[in-house]
Amino acid sequence: MCCVENFSDELKTTIRDNLTRICHGADLASRSSIMFKYAATLKSFWDRYSTKEDKTRIGMLGELLAHVIILKKLDSFDVISPLFNMEEKHIRKGFDLVLYESASNEVWITEVKSGGAGTRTSCAATSALLAKARDDLKGRLAEAETNHWHNAINAAQKSINESKGYKESVLEILGLEGDNAYLNTAVASDNNVVLVSALFNDATRKVEEKTVEHFTNKLIANPIFKTVLVLSLQKGTLQKLEDFLRTEAGC
Repeated sequence: MCCVENFSDELKTTIRDNLTRICHGADLASRSSIMFKYAATLKSFWDRYSTKEDKTRIGMLGELLAHVIILKKLDSFDVISPLFNMEEKHIRKGFDLVLYESASNEVWITEVKSGGAGTRTSCAATSALLAKARDDLKGRLAEAETNHWHNAINAAQKSINESKGYKESVLEILGLEGDNAYLNTAVASDNNVVLVSALFNDATRKVEEKTVEHFTNKLIANPIFKTVLVLSLQKGTLQKLEDFLRTEAGC
């Protein structure tokens, strides 16, 4: 669980330091081209963001926040998929994030669901977001749809720095899952998953630990996936994050 109580200088610095890696992936972010530097990446993000409807904007900021928290707080994982979809000015299709855990040599498929609370409590809203992430990923991982895995492989190829020794291992794992989809033998229980709720709601109305614990325990008792990690994120509003990105982009 992670609650962003203040839009601190530390958070701003983290976004500045990692935005190119988050948006383009580690390999492209390491290139010397101006188009992969912070200013150009920020402009590209804002061009994508500013033209979208509110629901998509909330999803984009939720995914951005998930990238930042995972990079900074979950040291055992490498993010091996970029935020940007290279084919069009949109967020990534298929799986929201793909993570790699070197200790186990396993891939983790990540689904992020973002939203506000509305008239619900923070706990009720978080439970609903996590349930939607669970159900969407359960369906997608069992589909006879190879495009999800094509996208994941292409993302990993562009994202993982060539110096990383695990690149071929990751591509092989993703390829095997793609084969299962093609053969119509894909099942959700073959996959490690991370379910993320990104709630934008008053930080004084915090999500209670027992809410996330209850959701996780139910999922463990009736397993759908191979292994699951549940991550609850909460930020007061999306306005300060949006204002920061707008100001940084000079818009």
